[in-house]
Amino acid sequence: MEGKTVESLLQLQEMDALIGDRQKRVTALRAESERLVSELEALEKDTVALKARLEAADADLRHSERTVQAGRATLKRLQARAQEVHNMREHAAARAEVDAARQNLEAAEDDLLDAMQDQETARSALTDLEGDIASRQEEYGDRLGELDEERRRLEEEIAIDLDKRSNRALRIDERARSLYDTVRRGRADNPLAPLVDGVCGHCYTAIPLQTQQVIRAGRVLVVCETCGVILHISD
Repeated sequence: MEGKTVESLLQLQEMDALIGDRQKRVTALRAESERLVSELEALEKDTVALKARLEAADADLRHSERTVQAGRATLKRLQARAQEVHNMREHAAARAEVDAARQNLEAAEDDLLDAMQDQETARSALTDLEGDIASRQEEYGDRLGELDEERRRLEEEIAIDLDKRSNRALRIDERARSLYDTVRRGRADNPLAPLVDGVCGHCYTAIPLQTQQVIRAGRVLVVCETCGVILHISD
């Protein structure tokens, strides 16, 4: 009787292993989908940041252009006034004002060049990023579709497998099934292991001869006292 029970438990274990593999695959597919979506969201955030940077560069450029225009107007006005001085003292003062205005204008023009460079750098970076996003959206969109399709297929297969497993489990002796489920909950891999040359096929602990005989007789289920798996005779 127990021999048939062990055979049924091995079949159940095989089904559980298949279901587990498919569930791991579903988890991996979800993780890949989440990674791709996160990458796209990160690129979108970078785009927002670059747009803000470009807006700031545009504002700095407009400010620099106004400053340069004002500086040129000031320099022109002071140069004209310097032509109207009547003595050396006024000439020296006017010259000092013109020199100061020219230095301010040169500084403003340097700032303008920097602002123009910042604007061009930000615009170029934004253009490159938007192109990268468009390319990735197309690539990732196709991949996300594939991942979703495969995940749905696997989930359907898992649902069918779980239904089959439930039906098969109902045909197994309740005590044996309960023992199997208890062992399975406490283990990450298979609840059953073969007796191989007198040792547990899982932890390789030597099994007492009397216990080996009980296992070979197949009248009751025996668990390894070391690792807790259900031992059975291998084919």
